[in-house]
Amino acid sequence: MAESGEPAVPSFEWIVSSAKGRPPYTVAEIFRLNGEREAFRARALTHWNDTALKTSTKKPVDAILTPVAPTLAPPHDSIRWWGYSSYWNLLDYPAAVFPVGRLDAASFQSDIELPQPRNETEQSIRVQWDPATYDNAPIALQVSSSDANY
Repeated sequence: MAESGEPAVPSFEWIVSSAKGRPPYTVAEIFRLNGEREAFRARALTHWNDTALKTSTKKPVDAILTPVAPTLAPPHDSIRWWGYSSYWNLLDYPAAVFPVGRLDAASFQSDIELPQPRNETEQSIRVQWDPATYDNAPIALQVSSSDANY
């Protein structure tokens, strides 16, 4: 980053700050972590393939449709959770994000009772929610598949 002369974006700084003061991984730790990742990937693929036991075609589901984020497109430099997309990155499965509309703040129903935040991440998402902030923001979904040729 220093060589570029450009400042890091806040979300990158936030990620990097979580590792400050931690020593580098040893070769043994890297091997262990890679093994854990591969075991997780194997369990996820087994789970995906087991969907064939529940479909009428007896084939696994083709794709999974999910949100991209817990909110609409977040205000710049405010993102603090990306679990909906990082999951597919960890699995190394293809995913694509596509727009499905935009929020019209004037017609947004604001009297919905939201559950209490369960943790700091949910609280940070909750405090930034204001329909005016997201007026005309893209509404997007993400489609993911276990088949790289999908």
